[in-house]
Amino acid sequence: MSSTISNSHQVPAALQDLASGYIKTQALYVAARLGLADHLSAGPQSSEALAQAVSAHPQALDRLLRALESLGLLRSPQPGVFALTPLGEHLCTDAPSGFRSQMLMLDETGWLLWGHLTYTITTGHSPVEHVFALSSFDFFQQQSQTAARYNEFMTRRVSALAPTVVAAYDFRPFRTITQIAGGHGTLLTAILEAAPEAQGVLFELPMTVEAARQHLAERGLAERCTCVGGNYFIEVPHGDAILLLGVISNWDDEKSVRILTNCRRRIGAQGRLLLLEQRFLPEEPASPTAWLDLMKLVSGGGLRRSEAEYRRLLGQADFELLRVIPTKTELSLFEARPV
Repeated sequence: MSSTISNSHQVPAALQDLASGYIKTQALYVAARLGLADHLSAGPQSSEALAQAVSAHPQALDRLLRALESLGLLRSPQPGVFALTPLGEHLCTDAPSGFRSQMLMLDETGWLLWGHLTYTITTGHSPVEHVFALSSFDFFQQQSQTAARYNEFMTRRVSALAPTVVAAYDFRPFRTITQIAGGHGTLLTAILEAAPEAQGVLFELPMTVEAARQHLAERGLAERCTCVGGNYFIEVPHGDAILLLGVISNWDDEKSVRILTNCRRRIGAQGRLLLLEQRFLPEEPASPTAWLDLMKLVSGGGLRRSEAEYRRLLGQADFELLRVIPTKTELSLFEARPV
């Protein structure tokens, strides 16, 4: 009995680990921002040499490096010398996973927004407008560095999922395929290569259009794909097929219907609206993607939706959901037609 009582007063290690999560996140962010993995990619270095290379305080950096070693990101072949582990290599700029770009998106702005999670949970609203007195769209449109990091991360992520999307759906019947918020055009490139008779339109924020145009030109698609800058809350370009990857889940119902209504105005009579989104299955136990759902709420008020919720949302914009197609990834393709 005394042992049971004693144990009940001890905080479980797993709970302690959860409570210190924010510390580890910031340590990863600082490591990514300073480019520590890039400097260590050539081989082990002393903390003093590394501090000089990244303009850091030697003793403070040594303490950070030891903390990263405890997480399995670094190893210490001898006292005061550190080297990358296979896990730590994901922090390199050129790592295929794009993890460094993902960490850099968790900058001071993201840190500040998560600090207002109580506001979000008690009101149901993103803290962006509360903190910055701007709508989420207007605020992030001004964050050119964040947008560049996001596009870099998405380019790597979409490169991995593009083949599964092309394999899951036949894009060849469409003359014009328009992707809304298409980033640098990675997915649209794969689609146009699979549908060689089609023309493409990539619609993005004006700050991203030039990079997208350059990417498409490098893939030999400059003559087949037009890049257009604009705001999807105002209008979107025409398309026989209009594709949105992870756009609708970024916004609440009101803003989502506004985007979908703009698509409805510009889609061909026999066209198809294609939403690449995660299908939320409320009957299943919570998965790690529940954290992504919470992130969507904090960053802009978005949310994951079930098939029934997408059907209702599409109906409000005069679309009919035809089918939900799996893609062998966490995303499904929601195919709808105008009615």
